[in-house]
Amino acid sequence: MTEPDRPADPILSVNAVTRRFGGVIAVNGISFGIAPGTVTGLIGPNGSGKSTLFRLISGEIPADSGDIRLRGASITHKSASVINRLGLSRTFQLSRLYPQMTALENLVAVTRTPEREASDRARDSLAFVGLSPVADEFAANLSYGQQKLLEFARVLVNDPDVILLDEPFAGVNPVMEERLCTHIRALRERGKTFLITDHEIKLIMALCSRLIVLDHGELLADGDPAAIRADPRVIDAYFGT
Repeated sequence: MTEPDRPADPILSVNAVTRRFGGVIAVNGISFGIAPGTVTGLIGPNGSGKSTLFRLISGEIPADSGDIRLRGASITHKSASVINRLGLSRTFQLSRLYPQMTALENLVAVTRTPEREASDRARDSLAFVGLSPVADEFAANLSYGQQKLLEFARVLVNDPDVILLDEPFAGVNPVMEERLCTHIRALRERGKTFLITDHEIKLIMALCSRLIVLDHGELLADGDPAAIRADPRVIDAYFGT
């Protein structure tokens, strides 16, 4: 008799993580695991704890309690730079590009390889997102959508396994939205894992196989898009606002 396939071990797991700011509990005992090669959405109303959780996972701020693991190894007390080297990278809602560097230079600047290889990797990343024609253009001169794609390419240049995208669709026109979705799906097919937070719910519903919903710093719901859309708690806390 053939044994059923075992579920894949989580590539990223968050275990009872809590973070306080003074007397405010921004994230309260949140736990979940994300399987490799999946696209998961993290949604919730403003102030629900999404941004804080991203900062905790990426090592920008420490958790007060709980544990965060990447491929089974704890990254809870590691710095953002170490976590990045271990294969987890993120974008930011507000651009962190170097405006007076070219698109190519922006990627080379963060590439962890010798100079010649760095340039090749940077050009490959620009080609993947369709920005080769503006490789020598200053980042400040790019359109907003192009800057979003450049941020995405800059995350990809070091070939991370887990990618956190913070509001990737905010302010982006429909053409750029579709391009980003196409790139995310292509990378998922290559085995990359995504955790995405955004307020463009229709896009998130179409792109993600699973949604994690936060409200007031706590895990409100966790399931596939259809189940989340029908959950009365989610409708009350989020869709009903």
